[in-house]
Amino acid sequence: MNAETQCGFCGVDSKLKCAGCQLVYYCCPEHQKKHWRQHKNECAKPYELARNEEIGRFLGATKEILKNTVLFTENPLVIGPKWNLGEYEQRSVVVPCVGCFADCLLGQFYCEHCRWPACKPDCPGLVNANLHGLECGILRFGLPPKPGDDPETFFEYYRYDALLVLKCLATQIRSTALFDKIINLESHYEARKNTRYYREADERVVSYLFRQFLEPLKQLERKQGKQILKVCDRKTLHMISGILEVNAMVIPLTNGREICGLYPMGCMFEHCCMPNAFYTFDCSKGMKLTFKAGRDIKQGEHLSTTYTHSLWGTQLRREHLKTNKYVICKCERCSDSTELGTFLSALRCMGLDGEPCAGFQLPVDPLSDVSDWKCDRCPVHISYDQVNFLMSKIGEEVDDVMGRKSSVKEFEDVIHKLENFLHPNHFHLLTLKHSLVQMYGHFEGYQLSELKDDVLQRKLAMCREMMLIIDILDPQSFRLTLYAGVILLEQQAALIECNRRMQGRPTAGDQICIAENIKRNFDEARQCLNRAKDILKNEMGTLQGKKLLEKVSDALGSIGKQSAITILA
Repeated sequence: MNAETQCGFCGVDSKLKCAGCQLVYYCCPEHQKKHWRQHKNECAKPYELARNEEIGRFLGATKEILKNTVLFTENPLVIGPKWNLGEYEQRSVVVPCVGCFADCLLGQFYCEHCRWPACKPDCPGLVNANLHGLECGILRFGLPPKPGDDPETFFEYYRYDALLVLKCLATQIRSTALFDKIINLESHYEARKNTRYYREADERVVSYLFRQFLEPLKQLERKQGKQILKVCDRKTLHMISGILEVNAMVIPLTNGREICGLYPMGCMFEHCCMPNAFYTFDCSKGMKLTFKAGRDIKQGEHLSTTYTHSLWGTQLRREHLKTNKYVICKCERCSDSTELGTFLSALRCMGLDGEPCAGFQLPVDPLSDVSDWKCDRCPVHISYDQVNFLMSKIGEEVDDVMGRKSSVKEFEDVIHKLENFLHPNHFHLLTLKHSLVQMYGHFEGYQLSELKDDVLQRKLAMCREMMLIIDILDPQSFRLTLYAGVILLEQQAALIECNRRMQGRPTAGDQICIAENIKRNFDEARQCLNRAKDILKNEMGTLQGKKLLEKVSDALGSIGKQSAITILA
């Protein structure tokens, strides 16, 4: 049977083509009608679904696609709390309402049927069939802790990272077709079986769901002689865990919380570390997903997005993709040891006999997980094990500083120390510098007006340096939007403070030169804010994006007044 001519609905060999796109076959008109709800998002679009041996299915542009073109929109198959909660999230007393995901206090209000925490007893989401209505009937089989019980029992019972798996399983009660769409997504079940992710899911999700809810449900089924869940076994739950691991998309809510959703079209986009498309969510319309072209896309290009952090180094990005997404990335950036000239992973070379050579160590083969590294100036090589050990120690130190309420001095000291081992653009240094530029100007004792001149200039220099890197890695500003928005806001603040100091000091020197510097700073500050305002339009679905845009707008108004006063003066 030819896979290319199989019916899009039932899979049998077919001869009828979709009249719109001429790409999908059907065995009969009835099956075409049934498939239309799914197919309409890709029919007659400027791209087509294709396949090759190396990457499997992908979406290829059939004609030129202009920047900001809406590629498609779709609703989620299912949404729920994140399946990969951190330890601090697993033990938080502030939890997402099972009805609407708003923050609520553990132990305050509950769903009256299953006793899971809710923002209020009459939250509309509690009876919504697409939200809590999916899993409530199954959660009722649990025995929740009582007020006064050991707090540990609450954290052990209310495992929110297992809830989305249960939601996926429960969709079969409402719609077998919906459940089939979910379970037919790629799970990489066999590849996951011997991994720590499988073992963690077995203990924290699969065993927990069976112990607390599914075994009591099965006992009732046997007692009453009827079946509620036709498919309910450990393998299915592990497959769902794998499907979420590989395909789930993180949805930022307007309240600052994150949830996850499954989108059948969205998960078909190919990964690329320099993608050509991006997506946004509309929280007011059921978490509708919209994919847009982030830049002009040429005919024949594969549509791509990023499933890892754009400011991680190559080794870290590729490890994450390989482990969590089962993707081996060989994009232009991954293939270049300098990461397109940013040197985001480069290490300082210690040189021969302890005499630094001013060169940088780069991987000999950036596409190899165990590549040795070589200096770009001298003959010194270092092994993968040495690099791995060094990066592990540095990573722990960075995580420690970032994970607690560290002082400005602690950040400065760690940056100064690591600059002896890392390229100034190294991704670990960028992480620290991004925090430090925000601390300069906002922390007690480090308000803008209190900063020494050299510290103010350092803040400004760090902002400019980070924006140069962003201009290379995200030139159209659609992946690092919030990250860039913060830098641009801080950059203009430093520029305005420089102007205030020039204007407030006794007149000396060339007045024309000072006036030109002030005007230049005003122009640069205005450019920063206008750029931030433009790129933040795509972040209006997030609380951070909205707040940042408000600050940018306020700063623009303030600059207008200040520049007018300066001109009059």
